[in-house]
Amino acid sequence: MIYRDESGVEYVPVPLPTHEVTDAVAVDARRVSRSHVRKPMPVYAGTDGAELAAQPRSHRRRWTDRQWLAFEEHVRLETDLAESDPPAAAVWVVRRHDRGTA
Repeated sequence: MIYRDESGVEYVPVPLPTHEVTDAVAVDARRVSRSHVRKPMPVYAGTDGAELAAQPRSHRRRWTDRQWLAFEEHVRLETDLAESDPPAAAVWVVRRHDRGTA
């Protein structure tokens, strides 16, 4: 399942170390269908892993072997960095405020 925010950035859910949350996505992201037409994006020809990760998933079928290696190395480095960081979570508590009661 992929989520996309209003600016077109795609978010892929990541597993969290708690059983209470299943999908971690940006607060302003919403679930969208693939039926709407997106603004065309030129195919990236470089080998920068971070730039390749930002490319649409449909471009992956045109990647060269060097691009795939750069992308996989970027993903592996991001995973290693994420594993070395201690897990953090944020909680929003919303309380109802009754007016007129003391």
